[in-house]
Amino acid sequence: MMTDKDVWLSMLTCDGEGRAEGHPRDLYHFEERYRRTPSQNSLREKCSIRLKKTCSRQAIKKTVLENFPFLKIMRGYNILRYLPNDVIAGMTVGIMQIPQGMAYAALASLPPICGLYTSLFAPLIYFFFGSSRHASMGTIAVVSLMIAAVLDTRLAADTGIPGTTFNLTQPGNLSDLDIERATDFRKIEIATALTLVSGLVMMVLGKLGMGFLTTYMSEYLISGFTTGVAIHVVSSQIKNVLGLKVKRFNGVFKVIKTWIEIFRNIADTNWIPVVTSAVSMVIIYVIKTQINERFKKRLRIPVPIELIVVIIGTVVSHFGQFKNNFNVKVIGEIPAGIPLPKIPDVSLVTSHIGDAVIIGVIAFAQSVSMAKMLALKNKQTVNANQEMFAYGAGSVLCSIFSGYIPAASVARSVVQDGAGGITQIASLMGCCVVLVVVMAVGPLFYSLPSCVLSSVIIVNLRSMFRQLLQLPVLWRRSKWDFSIWVTTLMCVILLDADVGLGIGIIFSILTVVCRTQRSGFTLKGEVDSTSQYRSKKRYECVKVLQSVKILTFEAPLYFANSEQFVLKSFTDSGVNPMKIKRKRAALDAEKRKREKKKQNGNKDSRKVKFEETKEKNGQPTEPESQNDSDVDCIILDMAGVTFIDTMGVKALTRVLVEFESVDIKVLIAGLREEVIDILQTSDFIPQHKQQLFLDMQQALHSLDNTIPI
Repeated sequence: MMTDKDVWLSMLTCDGEGRAEGHPRDLYHFEERYRRTPSQNSLREKCSIRLKKTCSRQAIKKTVLENFPFLKIMRGYNILRYLPNDVIAGMTVGIMQIPQGMAYAALASLPPICGLYTSLFAPLIYFFFGSSRHASMGTIAVVSLMIAAVLDTRLAADTGIPGTTFNLTQPGNLSDLDIERATDFRKIEIATALTLVSGLVMMVLGKLGMGFLTTYMSEYLISGFTTGVAIHVVSSQIKNVLGLKVKRFNGVFKVIKTWIEIFRNIADTNWIPVVTSAVSMVIIYVIKTQINERFKKRLRIPVPIELIVVIIGTVVSHFGQFKNNFNVKVIGEIPAGIPLPKIPDVSLVTSHIGDAVIIGVIAFAQSVSMAKMLALKNKQTVNANQEMFAYGAGSVLCSIFSGYIPAASVARSVVQDGAGGITQIASLMGCCVVLVVVMAVGPLFYSLPSCVLSSVIIVNLRSMFRQLLQLPVLWRRSKWDFSIWVTTLMCVILLDADVGLGIGIIFSILTVVCRTQRSGFTLKGEVDSTSQYRSKKRYECVKVLQSVKILTFEAPLYFANSEQFVLKSFTDSGVNPMKIKRKRAALDAEKRKREKKKQNGNKDSRKVKFEETKEKNGQPTEPESQNDSDVDCIILDMAGVTFIDTMGVKALTRVLVEFESVDIKVLIAGLREEVIDILQTSDFIPQHKQQLFLDMQQALHSLDNTIPI
């Protein structure tokens, strides 16, 4: 039978011993020999070196290419090979932009032409500043819904329209058309001001390197959020489908209040919009699923069924006089031409700056994740910081021309990639298609029923609702991610989109904190003489020694889990120094009590005889060692500790002191460089240099001559 010493020696591979010859095995001397000394240059010298690097020809060239990615893309552009594909893909996406732009603008409670302006100018500016070759900028449902919420809140606080002599709450002799035009004008002012603020903030954040902000919004948080937003969108569009005039609600329980109002007025349903919407949705759904998706490998471009339905709906409504004969709501007048540029008045949204930032970040988060996915597919790269700047620049340009916050659409981007689009030249082709509609064709959509646009929106939400199908799989894979998904979804539905997103982010961060607090040590041993250390719980043939415990801790060590680190080191190692100390204190107290009785001559003779008998048999009345356990040494493998703070350093020091107080040696191995930096500045390494080793092999090797046989 192998002794503990034999097992330890078997763990020491020849590779581990060979590396030790002539080289320091412990961490302290290794750092002393190989650690680079910090630069001693003066501030002036550092600035001079930095200036030379920044102003070199190569640095300037790199900066220009990073800020204007289209230069790098166009340098290698093969006109004969790439241009035909970009033209076809661009025209395909441009055709999709027309119905979606008008529909999502209506969702934002803005005139449909605002969506076309956004679809025109957002891809144009993105061509120059965007780093993705396939992102299709324009309008999306999430942003439109959040814009509508801000507009409703802001209009509710307004008492009149600036620049006019009337008050909306007291319309007097004004016609409904005048009130509608004044309201639309006010909405455009507020939306453009919000868009300008959002764009400027996003541009600054992009240049400050804040593209990492999306890392705080996990895939499942975004999924739960967009699904909740889809329910909001359907709730806002169902009134158009049913032909009802219901009150708009904002804030907490908006969805519930909206549905209560709908059911209260359900008897007033107009069946013409219901039939029109049903036919439109069935046609769009069937063509998209049974033709475009089913035969997408054979079809060079998908059937533009949305535009076809919009055109047919407009023609039928015009000749059938839907507005006059059946009281069907139509989108009304659409101005022709591009509006004059105008700088929005940001004072209109001083109380909604937070909303502007939130909407911009959400648009960026959804867009950049999709851009990275397509870039990975096509073996390309996306610069998150430059993307943030590009989205901000798009918002600024759109705000000047009566547009609103743009974002990349997943559906349009996938179509652009699938139709053969290679670069953002495709987006320029799409802009040309939208420009034709804006300049000449737009007024022809006067008779388009609003219910048709609602049908386009609802069918396009299909992918968001399909995310519900991933819940059973997500439950089996990760209960934490499932809880984030459901919590974000329910908060978005019951509270509101922005509040639900904030709660979702806070909850997801709390789950990380909870997981680090719940982290404990894992007792490991060598797997069948392979020099690989694994837990006995998950692996077979694991040799776990009695006198040496190998514990690993795989979590950050910081203020939130420092107390747990100390307690878990006691429980998971099977040795609790506190209990040993209490037992020792009890024995010392008993000893003093006996000595006192002996001095007073009151000691029980029978007890004295019993004590003497135990001593003759080799059983001392007091423990010869302070360590009452079978453990002689504990090795802490800290390779999984990604960072540590000062509270973590104190916790680590306490563990060492507590175990050493009961004669248990503690060795630490596998510290990361980032952790070593903190330990150096905290004077931990010089104080405990005898206990720090480069890796597990070196720590075990140090025990070779100290193992009790």
